[in-house]
Amino acid sequence: MRIDSGLAKPAGKTRKRSSSSSFSWALVALLLGVAFSSGCAKKPACLVEQDAATLSCSPTKLFALPARGEKSLTVTAMAYTAQSVGKSRKGLPRAANGELLTPELNAIAVSPDLIDLHGLALDQTVRIDGLDGEYKVMDLMHARHEKTIDIYFGRDAAGARQWGRRTLTISWDHLRQAQAD
Repeated sequence: MRIDSGLAKPAGKTRKRSSSSSFSWALVALLLGVAFSSGCAKKPACLVEQDAATLSCSPTKLFALPARGEKSLTVTAMAYTAQSVGKSRKGLPRAANGELLTPELNAIAVSPDLIDLHGLALDQTVRIDGLDGEYKVMDLMHARHEKTIDIYFGRDAAGARQWGRRTLTISWDHLRQAQAD
């Protein structure tokens, strides 16, 4: 059924629909399909930091979206040692979770707001951008700190001083913690 708009068409001027517009859309779709099929055109541009064997061009990795269930947060990172918490060279500090902080341990202390507002928990593991391995949340900082972590350096006071204060991103799997509870 046609609806008449009441407007008269100009006499002698009829417009013939061409298939060129549908052709151009088909061409665009074809080019997009070729560009995004079977990986990226420029493999090294996808993830420069990884080796060729693990190179991936998935949108999640291209745009640095966190994996499902993973949380990330930008925090201030400081350092602490056994001596900075008042222990002598022989004694080892005890963390808030009750464990001894041995020098080789990958441990962090977190500000209370990270536990209360952001879903971290004692004994949970986190990844710290720029550092290898996972770090276990074993200690709590004073309530005056917000969005802050303290990285345990064991007895390496020079390394802790060199670390200083930095802003970096930590990430953790909050679904793993929820399933453990």
